[in-house]
Amino acid sequence: MDEDARLIRRYADGDDLAVEELVMKYQKRIYALAYRMTGNVEDSKDVTQKAFLQAFRNIRGFRMNSAFYTWLYRIAVNTCLNHMRKKDPATVEINESLCAVKGSTLSAMIDREEKFHLQKALMQLPERQKTAVILRAYEGLSVRETSEVMQCTEGAVKAHYHNGMKRIRTILRERGYGFES
Repeated sequence: MDEDARLIRRYADGDDLAVEELVMKYQKRIYALAYRMTGNVEDSKDVTQKAFLQAFRNIRGFRMNSAFYTWLYRIAVNTCLNHMRKKDPATVEINESLCAVKGSTLSAMIDREEKFHLQKALMQLPERQKTAVILRAYEGLSVRETSEVMQCTEGAVKAHYHNGMKRIRTILRERGYGFES
């Protein structure tokens, strides 16, 4: 039995400290996922909190036939998508401070600008493409894990990822960034 399964069993047996351990283990990853999907610090905090609340309300429904983190990611992705659907697209903002790099050198300023434009391009993708790119490129999930989170076939994940990356390259090229094919 893996560590997550032990913590889930402890929680099911009434040990509230097990929940804290799971939150500590995954909080940064879920927040990073939420930020990449929403592009906003406050929304990311709200989505992270809602995702954990939903996960622990429904943890007894977790069947242990998949990894806990893919189940938690699925909840977080769905929470993000629901949150973004409720927002007016015109109000989506990119928090430039999270794209910042410490230092005032020219290379740091260029790096900051590139991250900012990459985040803006990512926010323009259709939700399935954006989700696939974030889970694969940023979160490092495998195609199989991504298909579990997105609840689609591995082929669909590959197509969403490929099309999303192609669209990002096009957007960045239109803004004057290289990416020659």
